[in-house]
Formats: sequence, C-alpha cells, structure tokens
Amino acid sequence: MVRGLYAAAAGIRTQIAKNDVYAANLANVSTAGYRRSRISQESFSPVLAAVQNPNESLGSGLAVSSGGLDLTPGPITQTRNDFDLAIVGQGFFCVRTPAGDSFTRNGQFQLDTNNIVVTRDNYPLLGAKGPIRIASGTMTVDEQGQVWDGEQLVDALRIVEFSDPAGLTKAAAGLILGTGQHPAGDYKIMQGAVESSNVEAMTELQRMMNGLRLYEANVRVLQAHDDSIAVLLREAA
Repeated sequence: MVRGLYAAAAGIRTQIAKNDVYAANLANVSTAGYRRSRISQESFSPVLAAVQNPNESLGSGLAVSSGGLDLTPGPITQTRNDFDLAIVGQGFFCVRTPAGDSFTRNGQFQLDTNNIVVTRDNYPLLGAKGPIRIASGTMTVDEQGQVWDGEQLVDALRIVEFSDPAGLTKAAAGLILGTGQHPAGDYKIMQGAVESSNVEAMTELQRMMNGLRLYEANVRVLQAHDDSIAVLLREAA
C-alpha cells in the first residue's frame, strides 16, 4: 500500500515537470528560431521497493529521466528585411555574450549604434573574424554565408554544429549552449527570411491535456490510498 503512495506521488511529480516543459514550449510558439524542449520518463528507482521487500523487484512509479532539444527545423518565413537571416539545414549562428559565445537559430538581426550586426538583445553576430561590422548600412549575405558591406566582402558567417547535440542546453534570451562545436557542412543561408519556432501548438496542447488527465488520475490514486490507510488506522485503534 505504501508503494502505491510512492508510485502515485512520483507520477504527480513527473506530470508537473512534463507540463512545465509543454507550457514553456507553447509560450514560445511565436519565438523565431525556438527549439522545442523535450522531456522523457523512466521507472522510478526501485530502491524504495527493495527496502520494503528485498525479494521483490517491482518499481515504484515514474520519474523524469532526461530532457533535450528537438532540433527539427521550423518553417521559414520571408520578411524582405536584409538583416533577417535563416539557416536552411543544419547549424547555428554564433553570437557573443558577456558569458562567452552562445548559439541560436533566431536570425532576427539589426545594426547597433556602432554599425555592428547584433541580435535583438544586442549580442554581436560572429563571423570568422569576429563581430561583423557593416559601415555602409547595407548588408548582403549569400547562400554560403559570405557577408558583403555594400560592394566589399568583409567576412563569412560562423555557422557551427555539435558533435553531441544531446548535450545542448538552453540559456537566457533564447540562446543555446553546447560544447564540441565545429563548422557546419550541410546548410545554406537565406537572406530576408527568418525561421519560425518548431513548436506545433496543437500537438503541444494535446500533450499538455494528456498530462493533466494523468496528473488528475494520480491524484485520485493518492487520495484512494490515503483513505485506505485512514480506515486501517481507525480499525487498528
């Protein structure tokens, strides 16, 4: 009976964690370049069950096991803004933050007061030579990522991918952190376009509703076990 309490409580905790992820995904359905967060589950540690009865190997419910990012590309929308860039294929833009280099698929860029190409949060976009400066105010980027300032070739975009995509994590301002990056090989750049979020609102909403139903079911199981324990205690008194 106590095992049932543990299993129900573990199920409640798991569904809360999963629905938090689904809610965050839904909140970013309109965020350019956003990558949907994933979450998975596994059987709760059998330690508690083994303590209760070493001869049994029954589990004690579910627990969150891991997360990760869904790297499926999002749809690309034409904007006709020359400072909007989209990556078709694999790879991430590199930007410089106070904490170090970070990565993003959000290609909504602009010029700051120093004519440096920056994100909406004022993080410089990086090329092979460092932050990209467009003195003329007119930027052209070809499919290979070469950047022209007016008629002058000034740099090439630094587009990277990762040897271990499963190790990517999210940071503030929609940025992504990771290690083991290397130049991306299978991509092209589309100027005057941005990649939308890869979150499918209806699918994510369905996941959330299913999670709420499972949460409610676990709450009912927990209440039933609590009522049963109360009856036993009254009878034993």
